[in-house]
Amino acid sequence: MKRFVSIGFLCLMAILMAGVSVSLGAPEGKIALYTSVPQPIADKIQADFSAKFPAIKLVIFRAGTSEVVAKLMTEKTAGSIMADLIWVAEPSTYEDFKDQNLLLKFTPEEARAVPAEMKDDDGYYYAGRLMNMIIGYHTGVSSPPKGWKDLMSPAFKGKVGFPTPLNSGASEAAVRSLADKYGWKFFEDFKANGGKQVKNNSSARDMVSTGELSVGVLLDYMVRDVKKKGSPVDYIWPEDGAVFIPSPIGVLKDSKNSEAAIAFVNYLLSKEGQQTLVSKGGFYPVRADVKSPAGAPDLDTIKILPTNWKSVREKRQETKDKWSELFGK
Repeated sequence: MKRFVSIGFLCLMAILMAGVSVSLGAPEGKIALYTSVPQPIADKIQADFSAKFPAIKLVIFRAGTSEVVAKLMTEKTAGSIMADLIWVAEPSTYEDFKDQNLLLKFTPEEARAVPAEMKDDDGYYYAGRLMNMIIGYHTGVSSPPKGWKDLMSPAFKGKVGFPTPLNSGASEAAVRSLADKYGWKFFEDFKANGGKQVKNNSSARDMVSTGELSVGVLLDYMVRDVKKKGSPVDYIWPEDGAVFIPSPIGVLKDSKNSEAAIAFVNYLLSKEGQQTLVSKGGFYPVRADVKSPAGAPDLDTIKILPTNWKSVREKRQETKDKWSELFGK
């Protein structure tokens, strides 16, 4: 080993003395991130990353999880994947990616600070943010719901919205978790009580904020954000458990700049990157050494509704078909 190191060092010195420019390992170039992270938050992450790594140009395509995955699959079929990184809502999608041999196996340095349950055992993806599907409500509601079955209360008839799992990976996880726990009768009763299909989590947030809906199923960080800005909304942690969603990031195996892509993952998992996600995005961090969002309870105090990610994956088509039967497409 010493002989090879010595030869390599002498070769490097010869090149430097000859006046040839060489890279000493600092990543540079262009990388493309495909993500479902909301655009304002993606923009903030992009700005912070670019300030730290000015030699890397980060380009972001942002859409809902289904649209992001569809774009990636179209590029795969065409034999020309343009993304270097993929960061969407939930883990089961990444198991599909693994089966299709789309992901690079790697171990970012900062992964050592991430709990085992937040990363793939095989080293193909790592949770970049944590989210919870909860129940939000307009503060004009006199008696807010306490748990999931309260969505069927006569008091909320025709005034409850649920994001469609046809567009949202987070919603798909919530629908599957509730269907696994309570059966599809849960959603049949929800529909019978006038429950509405909503386009996405952002729409649910906006409709609750304006009072068009009294109650909405949506993501916790979205409620905290608009509440902080003065919207008349609040939320509860369902007494039967919130749906806990680690949102992974992975590097595409065909990335033309995997070094820079891994640098982005390292930044995202770093203490600095996680603090950015908490302070500017309102997400729960994936690291224990970063505090929870302001005004939010510590993660270990929250009751979680179990999610079987294998079930989410294997029953994906059933979830979409059953939902479509009830609410249309």
